[in-house]
Amino acid sequence: MENFEAKFMQPKNPEEEKKAAEIPQAEIVSSQLPQEEGVDNTKQIEDIQRKIDDQNKIEEIKERLGIENRDTQIQSFISKLPNKEGFIDFSQLQRVGHGGTHDVFIYPQNPTFVIKLNRGVLEKASSIGQTKLPPEIRKMADKYVDVENGKNEQLYKHFGQEHCLREKVMVQKISVEQNNISQNIEGIISIQEASNIFKDPNKKDFSAGYIEQESSIEKNRKVYDKMNKALLGDGEFDEKDFLKFNEKLKPIFELVDKDKEFADCVREFLLRFKKYFEESGKFIDLVGQENVLFYQQNGKWTFKLGSVIKGENKQVIEEAIGALEENSEILNQDEKMRNQLMNQLALIRLLNATGLKVGIGKIVDVGLTEKQLENLDKVKFKKEVKTERKEL
Repeated sequence: MENFEAKFMQPKNPEEEKKAAEIPQAEIVSSQLPQEEGVDNTKQIEDIQRKIDDQNKIEEIKERLGIENRDTQIQSFISKLPNKEGFIDFSQLQRVGHGGTHDVFIYPQNPTFVIKLNRGVLEKASSIGQTKLPPEIRKMADKYVDVENGKNEQLYKHFGQEHCLREKVMVQKISVEQNNISQNIEGIISIQEASNIFKDPNKKDFSAGYIEQESSIEKNRKVYDKMNKALLGDGEFDEKDFLKFNEKLKPIFELVDKDKEFADCVREFLLRFKKYFEESGKFIDLVGQENVLFYQQNGKWTFKLGSVIKGENKQVIEEAIGALEENSEILNQDEKMRNQLMNQLALIRLLNATGLKVGIGKIVDVGLTEKQLENLDKVKFKKEVKTERKEL
């Protein structure tokens, strides 16, 4: 399936494709659930998995019966947006956010959804200078929409509708202002549920940062290496090592010890991710802020996913791990792969540390060898990496 955005804005480089094909690849092994010494956590895990299965069955029944059809709600929302001769009038919408690729708007009279407009695609569509996209471009746009909505549906299937902010991507007639000129064109927008959860002062933000960018690594190199060996290799896990570089996770780890219901909620999220990763080979975005939140609803802990779908997948990390086995200089010379590795190391450590903390074990077991861990220390990660801001 062709990538519409990539085709529009960043055509593939044959040399890059050839280069990638020459890099040796490793294989990520699916981890097994551990048995804590003196603790039988099998029944606990089975109970949570049974709960997940029951919730999935309920959602399937609701979908078949048309109950809580969120796509219908989105279509109803679109039909009530201000329009100019059948084109959604963006001059009457309020811009509330600016992400890495999208501008985010709300309709003040009905802020239950946000409207995200892809700037790169908009610029290209605007430059065509036609009210309708040419047939070939429209065909590419439709394919792109199908792929993006397919990714969303796969996410909902594994994490559950109630745990996701539903989003729908579509080709839509829009009226926008470009260079002080009003244009009626066809563009790609996405409509996503808004939420007040982000304003909850007691929410728990489940995310990580880029440890490799922190200056404290050099002062704590032994702790860093020990943490990596435990979470990425076969070393013994000590949560203090992980929290040394991930202080924002300390409240979550402390609450796991104090609150069984919260711990079970974390286990449910991790088990859902594990199944999603095993079946799709895809990661979700856990680097940054507030992409996954734990919060209380009617006195019970639950979680919600925001804009978490990523382009990176299992193959990306396998290529990077293969490069670590071969020679760290491969990564030092490939900025894109180096930054992807840094990003995925952050989320894999987060998932594995939390999995070990709650008794599930490693969620993504990359199994780095001693040589790979040694070469990891030789990788010269960038000091600054641009990250997409939240788009909700």
